[in-house]
Amino acid sequence: MKCLVVGGTGFLGGAVVATLHAAGHQVSILTRGTTAAELPPEIEQIHADRFEDISPLKGRAFDWVFDSCAYTPAAVDQLLTTLGENLQRYVLMSSISVYGDFSIAGLTEAAPVPEATEADHETAARLPKASRASAAAYGASYGPLKRACEQVAEARLGTRATALRLGLLVGAGDYSDRLTWWVRRVDEASGARQQIPVPTPMERPVQMIDVRDVARFALLCAETSLGGAWNVTGQPLPLLTVLTEMAHLSGTTPDFVPIAEEAITAAEVAPWSDIPLMVPTLPAFQHFLNVSARKAEAAGLTCRPLPETLAPLLDWDRSRRPTPLKCGMSPAQEAHLLASVPAPTNS
Repeated sequence: MKCLVVGGTGFLGGAVVATLHAAGHQVSILTRGTTAAELPPEIEQIHADRFEDISPLKGRAFDWVFDSCAYTPAAVDQLLTTLGENLQRYVLMSSISVYGDFSIAGLTEAAPVPEATEADHETAARLPKASRASAAAYGASYGPLKRACEQVAEARLGTRATALRLGLLVGAGDYSDRLTWWVRRVDEASGARQQIPVPTPMERPVQMIDVRDVARFALLCAETSLGGAWNVTGQPLPLLTVLTEMAHLSGTTPDFVPIAEEAITAAEVAPWSDIPLMVPTLPAFQHFLNVSARKAEAAGLTCRPLPETLAPLLDWDRSRRPTPLKCGMSPAQEAHLLASVPAPTNS
């Protein structure tokens, strides 16, 4: 099939390109050209900014389109208008953030999804050109705008539109560094920094999916004409299980020290940004990493074993040190939290 991947040099888009190419499809990518990528010569690169002028796509025909970087409904509308609506399949990479409220565990695709408000659309309109391709730039409007993207695709293509509501993406090349911070911290655990503070309960669920498994499911959706919305993420695992597997792969023996959430709050150490994989301690985020993907699993979504994700991630991160990471605790924050642990008493 003739395939177009929008954002084909990014973390997610790159995985989709590799999967399509390996399956023998004819692949073109739409890219601004700002991200360096080594691609096979047979993969066509079309240079354009999807938030500005995408006229280089005019007159081009594709069977399948995989959109990895749509953040506004206008961007989806412009893309579909330019390409025409004779596509066999449009696969939109959406997000579980569309649900907004995660106070209930195991959300399914039937859960309510808030509409984007006028304020959300204004947020998108006010963004400077340089920020429009950054998911983080949309802030709290990210989820509602993703839903608006889904709605445009549904209205224009009906069942030929697929929305993959993705959970936390991980793997080698992950630009968010959320899982990578833990991998690096565990791998470097030695000497005075062998103790690693871990939020309680250490059995808290952590839910993520290897970006390569997302790409495989995206291809499956195109091959088997799966339309509609799909939660796409892995099975929840205890945080301590994930950390223990990291230690096994890295050959280190860290001392994982449980830290009460109250101590973390008191120290003004922020969940998710300072402590990756720890969701904010608010009811609306309580089950953010515990969403149901049973529908997708029944349709053929498969996730590789945890070591097959962690091992390549560890190798990749070892190759890029001392590159600073975008999130995670500083040594001072760790020391402060460890100092909050009561000393053992003699009985």
